Amino acid sequence: MNLPTCTHKLIPLTGQIPLLLTCLISIFLLCACDKNQPQSAGQQHKTLPQHRVAVTTISIMPVTIKLLLSGNLEPVTKIRFYSEVNARITRLPFYQGDQIHRGDILVKLDDRLIRSEVEKSRATYKQALADLIRVKKLLPKNISTKEDFNQANTKLQQAKADRDYQLTRLQQTTIKAPIDGVITERLQEPGDYVSVQTHILTLIDPTKFRLKLQLAERYLPLVKIHQPVSVRINGLKNTTIKARITRIFPTINPDNHKGTIEIQLIPVSSHIRSGQFVKVQLKLQLVSQLLVPNRCIQQDVAGSYVYRVIKTHKGKHQVEKVFFEKGPEYANKTTVLSKLHAGDKIVTRGFLGLRNHQQVQIVKMALPPTSTADLPVSE
Repeated sequence: MNLPTCTHKLIPLTGQIPLLLTCLISIFLLCACDKNQPQSAGQQHKTLPQHRVAVTTISIMPVTIKLLLSGNLEPVTKIRFYSEVNARITRLPFYQGDQIHRGDILVKLDDRLIRSEVEKSRATYKQALADLIRVKKLLPKNISTKEDFNQANTKLQQAKADRDYQLTRLQQTTIKAPIDGVITERLQEPGDYVSVQTHILTLIDPTKFRLKLQLAERYLPLVKIHQPVSVRINGLKNTTIKARITRIFPTINPDNHKGTIEIQLIPVSSHIRSGQFVKVQLKLQLVSQLLVPNRCIQQDVAGSYVYRVIKTHKGKHQVEKVFFEKGPEYANKTTVLSKLHAGDKIVTRGFLGLRNHQQVQIVKMALPPTSTADLPVSE
């Protein structure tokens, strides 16, 4: 048997050396590139800068607010004149805007029928008086009895009452001005027949004006009688007039939870008119309260909260989410009722991406000023 023979050819290594060197260089470059690759997520988070926030310190401070109210002027004294008898108007000399002096005759009604009734009642009274005198003279002579005397006396009293009644009706046919003032309403004309309780004229005193304003019940304990206020009248080129609180009504409207205060102007300009629209500025000094700027307050489904900055045991700063109970709001600040305390540092800026218990870096940022003096509040 012929065994196969193997023939080996030696390939020279001269051509493969450059190929080996190329592979080694490539492996070295790959290893070098691996050292420049990004670190793991955990390592990368440790090298990121801390979350930057601006903070403010909350404190207990007094609050002075300006309530901006509005209303319409009305005269302090306003008299409406009504007819007290059934009669026809014979004189009505004054018109709207006329100046009236005390004692001037405003209305004169036809009194001819009433005068005849007055004369009749006077005659009846005279006759009753004469009968009583006659019975009284006959009484000692036993010609008249005590009963006759009592009956005569009763008739006299009845006649006197009827006479006085008719005289009163006669007086009611003439209406005189009880004060100096200005006519604001003229609702009838001469010749008109008016029945009892028909409105004829209205007279006001133009030297005293007031306005009644609705005020939230939480502010009522802060206002006082004679407290000064400022009144601005738009119709008089925004003229500002001094005024004062003259009355605080004792009841609260259950529908809107507001009370009523009355303000009187001092002094009164001759250009002021009843019904003019005015704006009132009322300053109120509240008790000191713990206030937090509104820009610091965040909201979620659980309620209102702020981020309070605290120090950890390692001396780092971190934030904690604090839900708190809100009180009344005054302009750009809100009253704190629970969970926060004076001296707490809370975040004012840097909320984007901020999480509970996250470490933060406190930085100074330019913030708009927040003052509690003269905070405007619209009612």
